[in-house]
Formats: sequence, C-alpha cells, structure tokens
Amino acid sequence: MLIEDSLYAMIEQYVEPEMLILIPVLMFLGWMMKSTPNLPDWLIPYLNTIVAIAGGIILADTVFDGFIQGILISAMSTFTHNLYKQWNKRNSDSTPPSS
Repeated sequence: MLIEDSLYAMIEQYVEPEMLILIPVLMFLGWMMKSTPNLPDWLIPYLNTIVAIAGGIILADTVFDGFIQGILISAMSTFTHNLYKQWNKRNSDSTPPSS
C-alpha cells in the first residue's frame, strides 16, 4: 500500500489528476488506430500525442500547462501500453508447452 501511495504522489506531483482520464481514452484511440488497415503503426504515437495535447489544452487552465500535460499524459499512455504488452509477452512465454 505504501508503494502505491508513493507512486500516486509522485505522479500527482507532475500530472494534474483531472488529466488522468485521458490515459484510457488515448489507449482506446490507439487500439482503434491499430485496427485501421491503412494507418502505419509508427504514426499512432504521434496522433495520440496530438490528441493528448488537444485534450490537455481543453482541460488545463493555460495553453502552456495543457501542452505540457498533454505530452506527459501521452508518454504515460504509451508507457502503460508497453507495460501491458510486455506483461502479456512474459505470461505467454512462461506458459509451458503442451504435449
């Protein structure tokens, strides 16, 4: 519990709590873009960053704060997605082969 509290306090130090709603939104948009056949994968983080900056500007008090918050939220979304992918990969690699 202490680790969770300190992690949340560290995140709260840099990211405004009302911006955290953008993380699942960006992950969902990334999943939707990944399912789009003619959209290259390398473009998805850039489009997510643009959406995050726009959302940050809408939710923040100033444009500058929104810009910075959008970049931080985009990075957190990408980080969360990569953690999820690595966790799935680790779990699928550790499954014993069936005979």
